[in-house]
Amino acid sequence: MSFRLRILFVILLTLYGGISLWPAWNRVHTVKHGRDFATYYYATQALLDGGDPYETPALSARARAEDTRRKVHPYFYPPPFLLGMLWVAPLSLKIAYNSWFWINQVFLVGLFWSFWRWLRVSPILLGLVAVTWSPITDNAKMGQANLVVLLLMVLALRWRSGLILSTAAMSKMSPALLLGWWGVRKWWRAIAGAVFGAIALSVLTLPLMDFQTQLRFYTDVLPGFSSGDYHGLTVRISLPANHSIPDMFNQVWPGETEHVLSASAQRASSVVSFGLLGALAWLSRRRRDAIGDACIAGAFTVLLLIIPVYTYEHHLVMMLLPVVALAAALQHGRIHRRWWPVLGFAYVVTAWPLFWLRTVQNWVPDASWVIQESKFFGMLTIGVACLVAALNSPETPQSLSEE
Repeated sequence: MSFRLRILFVILLTLYGGISLWPAWNRVHTVKHGRDFATYYYATQALLDGGDPYETPALSARARAEDTRRKVHPYFYPPPFLLGMLWVAPLSLKIAYNSWFWINQVFLVGLFWSFWRWLRVSPILLGLVAVTWSPITDNAKMGQANLVVLLLMVLALRWRSGLILSTAAMSKMSPALLLGWWGVRKWWRAIAGAVFGAIALSVLTLPLMDFQTQLRFYTDVLPGFSSGDYHGLTVRISLPANHSIPDMFNQVWPGETEHVLSASAQRASSVVSFGLLGALAWLSRRRRDAIGDACIAGAFTVLLLIIPVYTYEHHLVMMLLPVVALAAALQHGRIHRRWWPVLGFAYVVTAWPLFWLRTVQNWVPDASWVIQESKFFGMLTIGVACLVAALNSPETPQSLSEE
């Protein structure tokens, strides 16, 4: 990197600190309720005390006893996720939440380092993304675990490691859908590694969470995801900040309650979602070079985001994978220049902060709905561009050892 580029990179890092890091930290260290992180914290404390982390009233009772908050959102993550949260045991909620903020920054550095090593994207481009992608800030403020999951996904995809993918999926279930793509590719060893990893992590969790409690997640909690019943989560599906396919159909066929899809919306979103997944898996059956496969992974990541009932700002930090993969494709001419204005606009409307979106809605009230759903259409556009870039990438032979 030349001296000028190094100076520019330092400037971008400084901008990230001023625009994203410092404002987010100011929002984190001044609150005691821990935002979404409180769910991880109190679920871990309940587990260590021999309780059931899926009993939401018990989690809320703990928070009230400590005078940190009145209610805690339900814990609806896979059982092994809590293995990675055992470090919070001796800490107060505030200290753990503040620590998690800085742990997330470490994961962010690891993620961008992995992107550079995998795809050789210009550090300047990576710096621009870090400065302008507002979901990074939102994820940090909310205390969410999306960066952890994304880093594990990127490492699993880069090295085709089923064991690492299983760790991602046992933290948050959606990465497991990538196994469908690997199945189309006939990467049976990687799939076997993922299955073994999921079983091994579940066994490792048994000393802390018995079999019946773990089974409850798969038989009681997980099935509700398709209808929007996230284990009693009381956030309405129609919230304007929701950017998902099910929410689109929920606006056409609203349910009887604000937290559960109607039967029509559930059927329609299932048909569209599985149709898109199947079509993408079929189109991606041929192996491409590193950039091409990264773009395919980016297209799948877009679907993994917009298929669930809830897709909020902090989830959009996962879009870093398709965005960076697309940047690599643009560097290598996999996307025609006529795409650039469209992709630039899609990037802006997906990356802009929600308060900018609300401001533009007030300026243009006649286009309020289009602006409200701009992030959804931006994600969809980036996903389509990733697929086009992948199809424009050279195929590589698949060795017999991979089957």
